Amino acid sequence: MRCALCGKKEIITDAHKDYEKLEKNPNSTYFCDLCLAKLQYDALEYNKPKKPIG
Repeated sequence: MRCALCGKKEIITDAHKDYEKLEKNPNSTYFCDLCLAKLQYDALEYNKPKKPIG
């Protein structure tokens, strides 16, 4: 599989957590672990309340 963000190729085995989902639909979007962590971090930071300046 190829990561949708960084383009890194990974071999997905039956021990991978998303193996069954990807086997059923090979055209689904896949994110590698590093990009998935970055997406989750960015989402959490975006939803935090903004600090006032001054």
